[in-house]
Amino acid sequence: MELVGTCLLLGMLFSMTVPLLLVIARERRSTEQRQFALQHAANLLEYATARQWAELVPGEQNLPEADADLQSILPGLERSLVVDPVTGELPTRRIVVSVRWQSSSGPLVSPLRLSTWVYDTKVGQ
Repeated sequence: MELVGTCLLLGMLFSMTVPLLLVIARERRSTEQRQFALQHAANLLEYATARQWAELVPGEQNLPEADADLQSILPGLERSLVVDPVTGELPTRRIVVSVRWQSSSGPLVSPLRLSTWVYDTKVGQ
């Protein structure tokens, strides 16, 4: 009887912990993907801001191909870099980077966006 009771208790314990461990693993994977996407977006933003003012033509920009490792971590990777002119005293352009990928359940996640503003430093010289 004691052995049957112990087996039942262990069975109930396993039936509660296994789904919890699966949820934790899924959340960990999601967090890792978000960290990789954030770093990739920051790299794209740095790539854009390092360019000369004349190269920052308003509109969507062509991006270098993402490496295979990143595409395996972020399946269905979609990314864009858009340069928008901003009116004001100084010539200004806003750069927006957007990164999306497919979640483990299938649909695309909400885009992760980073933006910055760049100024033409040669004005007034």
